Amino acid sequence: MNLLELIDKTAAFFKQKNLESPRLQIELILAHVLKLPRMGLYLQFERTLTVAELDALRPLVRRRADGEPLQHILGETEFHGLAFACGPAALIPRPETEVLVAWVLELLRDRPAGLLYDIGTGSGVIALTVAKQLPAWRVIGVDLSGDALALARQNQERLGAPNVTWLEHDLLPAADTGHVIVANLPYLTDAEMAALPREVTFDPALALRGGADGLALIRPLIAMTSEHTADIFLETGAAHAPAVADLLRQVGFANIETRGDLAGVPRFTRGTRR
Repeated sequence: MNLLELIDKTAAFFKQKNLESPRLQIELILAHVLKLPRMGLYLQFERTLTVAELDALRPLVRRRADGEPLQHILGETEFHGLAFACGPAALIPRPETEVLVAWVLELLRDRPAGLLYDIGTGSGVIALTVAKQLPAWRVIGVDLSGDALALARQNQERLGAPNVTWLEHDLLPAADTGHVIVANLPYLTDAEMAALPREVTFDPALALRGGADGLALIRPLIAMTSEHTADIFLETGAAHAPAVADLLRQVGFANIETRGDLAGVPRFTRGTRR
């Protein structure tokens, strides 16, 4: 069986398993096994894989067919043009979070350098992306999970950004200077947790579970802010924007603005005390 036949056969198998873009999925797995760019496969369609290559491929195909996310199988994913290591210790970065990062960079790029907290940093994608774009800023990535922070440190080794430090802590540590907060905290409700798609169950529950109304961590984070918090940027669930805006007003934030994600769903809220 040559490479093209293998791709066609496996894509049909993935389609039976109800995987989206089945041909793309097997091409990405094959490119990973063969250490080729995906488009390089198209130049080798007549190639026959060796026994060793097939032995390396089979367990990856099986894992994907069982629902394990492709990002875990490949060991990395792209976010904001950077390649991040990812795995079961932290939430797989979602493309919509790039909208949040772009908003942060848009508003902070021309400001004097300061301190930014990334609360619930996970694999560090927000902290490291912002830090690489704003190298004069000091960035602290905060997470309750030591395993997630180990992955964040691994990504820092891959990408640089010496202006980032990591802190194992629950929500916001005490701060006595002006700062900015960015947070993509768990926001799925208990009902949503009970109906998760198969692939999402591979993400750690700690990074998903937001309690009965999805605000179990967002609410206390907002309450912990003080007059030292100049701006706060939050990613929340699709129905949370009005409640989050009210919570921000209650603790003194003004100029509250909501933006939509890539599908136009209101998912990002910013409040400022400036």
